[in-house]
Amino acid sequence: MDRTRTLLAVALVSLVSLAGLAVPAAAQATPPTMVEAYESLATVILGARETEANLVRALLDGHRRAAEAKFKGGDFAGAAAEMALFANEGDNAVGGIRKRLLEGGHHHNAAGEEKGIYEPGYVIVTRAGKQAALQASANLRKATADADRKAAWAEFAKIADALLAAKG
Repeated sequence: MDRTRTLLAVALVSLVSLAGLAVPAAAQATPPTMVEAYESLATVILGARETEANLVRALLDGHRRAAEAKFKGGDFAGAAAEMALFANEGDNAVGGIRKRLLEGGHHHNAAGEEKGIYEPGYVIVTRAGKQAALQASANLRKATADADRKAAWAEFAKIADALLAAKG
């Protein structure tokens, strides 16, 4: 009985070996569809960083435009609030997403965070840009003269436009 099992095992191994010889050498390569799928995934992974920057830039542009519209409409408190949202790269809802990304190990500007250039999770707004935009917002809130309001707006617009124009 053991001899029969052994012979069957040898025959099976031989058959599998012979079947392997009949298959072209391409069988040892990764199937092209799997390579294509992995290539697509690599493109998505590498493109995610740029996509995140574009999304945050669009979010910031929205806050900048809203601040400008409110400023021109005489809603200085509303403009100052939008300026603060710009400085913080969004509201608490966006901050929650940023926190989730950080907890998942995603740091868009990890090297910049290590150097103190960016706060953890920030994508576009630098620490210096945040402080300057928040100061401009505070200056607008406390301004009582038109010249002071215009100066606060000009300060914010300069900072915001520079951050929105920066790529990288």
